[in-house]
Amino acid sequence: MVVASKGDLENGIGGRKVLKVFTTLTVTVLTAGVLAGCTDNESASSGSSSESKDGKVTITTVRTLKDDTKFRDGEDLNNNPITRWSEKELGIKWETLWTVPNDEQYNNKIRLALSSGQKLPDVFKVSDGQLINDLIRSGKVMPVDEAIEKYASPRLKEIYEKFPEAFYPATVDGKRYGIPRFSGGNGSDSLLWIRKDWLDKLGLQPPKTIEDLEKIMDAFVNKDPDGNGKKDTIGLTLASKNGLATWLADGSFIFGAYGNYVPGSWSKGEDGSLVYGSVQPSMKKALEKLNEWYKKGYLDKEVGILDEQTAIESFVAGKSGIISAPPWAAGWPITDALKNNPGAVVEPYPLPSGPDGKIGRRGEGLVTGMFLFSKDFKHMDKFFEYLDAIYGYIYNDSTYFEYGLAEGYDYVIKDGKPVYDVDQIPGGKIDPGKYFIIEDIPTVPYMLYELAEELYTTKRDAKNAYEYTKIVSQGDSYMKAATIVNQQNQYRIENEFTGPPTKTMQKRFEFLTKMERETFANIIYGRAPLSAFDDFVKKWEESGGKEITKEVNEWYQSVKGEK
Repeated sequence: MVVASKGDLENGIGGRKVLKVFTTLTVTVLTAGVLAGCTDNESASSGSSSESKDGKVTITTVRTLKDDTKFRDGEDLNNNPITRWSEKELGIKWETLWTVPNDEQYNNKIRLALSSGQKLPDVFKVSDGQLINDLIRSGKVMPVDEAIEKYASPRLKEIYEKFPEAFYPATVDGKRYGIPRFSGGNGSDSLLWIRKDWLDKLGLQPPKTIEDLEKIMDAFVNKDPDGNGKKDTIGLTLASKNGLATWLADGSFIFGAYGNYVPGSWSKGEDGSLVYGSVQPSMKKALEKLNEWYKKGYLDKEVGILDEQTAIESFVAGKSGIISAPPWAAGWPITDALKNNPGAVVEPYPLPSGPDGKIGRRGEGLVTGMFLFSKDFKHMDKFFEYLDAIYGYIYNDSTYFEYGLAEGYDYVIKDGKPVYDVDQIPGGKIDPGKYFIIEDIPTVPYMLYELAEELYTTKRDAKNAYEYTKIVSQGDSYMKAATIVNQQNQYRIENEFTGPPTKTMQKRFEFLTKMERETFANIIYGRAPLSAFDDFVKKWEESGGKEITKEVNEWYQSVKGEK
């Protein structure tokens, strides 16, 4: 089982994730320690694209290489079915100059190349907002507006026009410098997963409101749902160490039940400007409710120090009855909970509404990174040709991927028909989508769950490899959960700030974030009165928050209205 990391699943750009800014000295020291672990072929290439005598184009790139990317014997990123397909069918030779195992090492190495004057790869993805901005300001990457107009296919242009805000992270002075690596849009948005066997045992109905949820949690805590004769269960699994609106064991729905804001996100205020969710008045009502739940034993006693990975332990162990998590949780951690607790039944349910009928949840960001291009790159036409070709796979109109991505990897042909069963593929199934430059199968925001809802509600069979491998093979529980999330899309509360950390953020946001989390934890634990929230808001504004809000909106105005 591959356990997804926080970096894989949370928003890739903007907000807190990009606030760490390295000085050149720090980066040099850090990078020296990681270079030995890199797969590095830089000496073999200048980093510039070239065209050979046979008309084939070589495009250089670099990337992270995570543990879930597997190869057949003798293959690697420069020699696999996708690179062979690209060279044969499109005339594009991909040359991966180096790889590193994680984003931090990747960012350090790109930054070192930038600061030392090394040539950049032709095409490379960056997810750190500050690094994107620094690369653009350096003059070493090219604007892409003209290339999009000249070379992007009609369907790519349509996607770009539908989601103009996806370009904001790489928009400077009215010009776009990057191509978005799209997320699933709502792929990591959460819903409730509840122990249905506990509901049935206690004669309870699924919750429609926060009040209903409280009654269920009370029963899960006080009526011995696991039947062991001990009062050792909790109602709700919640992570809060890294913030209360997060990618797993998510608490954002509690805040969404009381207002249009969630902690840690910049959302549109009543006047259309961006405001910081954590200091909005509706936070106070949600914190009051969480304190009430804590006192009644509905939450883990150590909730304040639990991160996403440690929080789920109670649910997996069968000691918690409810968790808020995305549809992909049907695979992990739900399967672990089912294995550990024979007879357990876990079902997905919609998020409950608050006292005034409000519903809200943390919305996944639209992009997980931006593809930037060296100013010396001469083949944007070939890049867009490649990109459109791989998008053909999910649109089911591909000239190249009729049955799957690569025979013998994600499917085999038996009796003239494609077979996707893992046990039928010699050597086991391998996902060739990981070899694409975008590091996975292409995505268009909201498309996957829309398709999942169609498949789930109509009960029709999968028409192609994409529908089978990405949806149907994930199981009925996943499809039901995806349908629920898609039907609650109007309640998404997305982080609208996707730019580099502002000047005052760089100086003050780490302190402000620490103060926020300590205040919220103290209120939940009952160590501080509810009025501590008002004191926090005042101090937040006086300690840089007011200036940060001004800077965030200056950025927002600078990118809004651009293509």
